[in-house]
Amino acid sequence: MTVKNTWKLLEDDTASVPSGYIIRRLLPEVTYDVYLAIERPSNTRLLMMRVKHKSIGKAAVFPNSNCFEVRRVALPGDDDAHVTLQLVLINSRYNDIFTRLVQDIVDEIALIADEKNAVVALFIRLRRWQAFLEKHSPEGLSQAQQQGLYGELWFLRQIVIPQLGSHQGIQCWTGAKGTQQDFQFQHCAIEVKTTVAKQHQKLAITSERQLDDTSTGTLILLHLSLDAREKRGESLPDIVVSLRSLLENDPIAKEELEILLFEVGYLDIHTPRYEKIGYSLREVNYFKVEGDFPRIIEADLPNGVGDVRYTISVAECRRFSMPQLDVISIIGGSHE
Repeated sequence: MTVKNTWKLLEDDTASVPSGYIIRRLLPEVTYDVYLAIERPSNTRLLMMRVKHKSIGKAAVFPNSNCFEVRRVALPGDDDAHVTLQLVLINSRYNDIFTRLVQDIVDEIALIADEKNAVVALFIRLRRWQAFLEKHSPEGLSQAQQQGLYGELWFLRQIVIPQLGSHQGIQCWTGAKGTQQDFQFQHCAIEVKTTVAKQHQKLAITSERQLDDTSTGTLILLHLSLDAREKRGESLPDIVVSLRSLLENDPIAKEELEILLFEVGYLDIHTPRYEKIGYSLREVNYFKVEGDFPRIIEADLPNGVGDVRYTISVAECRRFSMPQLDVISIIGGSHE
C-alpha cells in the first residue's frame, strides 16, 4: 500500500478520534517500529520510527526545512531504552512533496533490517530532500525550466545515447550536477538552449563562464527552436517516459537518470501540470563557440565584476554554424 493511500485511510478515521494519534504500522518485516500517523486535532501528517536511543546517538543533528521537521519524543509505550523519531509536515503547501518524500524513505528503509542502519539511511535521505527543497519550489519547475529541461533531454535521447550508449551517455549529462555546460565529453562540451519565440530569437546566457571555451575542448552551443502548444506535441513527462523506456535494460543508467532528474527538480507528482504543454521541434542549430563569437567571458571582465547574465542573438550566431554530423563526430572522439 502506498503512503498516499494509507494517509487517506487514516484521515477517514479522524472524526472518531478528537485528540492524539491515529496510526498504522508499516513494514512488519523489520524489527523496529515504523508508523504513518495523523495527529489530532491538527490533522498533521507524520512518519514515526520507534528506535533505541543508542541507534540515534547523542550528537545527531536533525535535518529540517520549510516542509518538515524532525522531532525526538517520548510517547506512551516508550521505555527508558527507546524513543520515537517523528518526521512532521509543517507546511500544507508541501503536502504532495511530503508524501513523495515519505514514500522515498519508506521504500529505502524497507530494505534495511538493522535498526541503526535504518536511522542512518533516514537521515541521509532527509538531507538529500533538505537540499532539494532549498533549491526547488514545491509547485515544480517554471515554464522556462520545463522548456530548458526538455531541450537537454531531447539532445540526450536523440544524439548522446545513440552515439555513446546508455551508461556513458547518461554520465555526460553533467549540467544537472551544476557544471557550467550541460554536457561534457572527452573532446568537447555542449550547452543547450531552447527558445519558443517566432523571430529575432535570443538566447539567455547565465554566467561569464557558460560560453568560455577555456579547458573545454571544442565548445558547442546547441539551439533548439520549439513550438509550444497546449495538448499538442511531446510534453516533458512524455520525453521522461521515453527515456525511461530507452534505458529499461540498463538499470544502472536508469537509476542515474532518476538521480539527475531529481537534482534538476523533476518529480512525477507534478506530471499533471507539466503535461499541459507539448513541444514540437522547429529548428536545430549547432554553433561552434570560438574567436569573435558573441559572448562575454571571464577574461573580458574588469576586476570585481562577476555573475554576468546577458542575451545573444541567434542571427548573430549563424556564421558559426556547424553540421550535426560534425558534432556527432566530435562527441564520438573521431573528429580531427
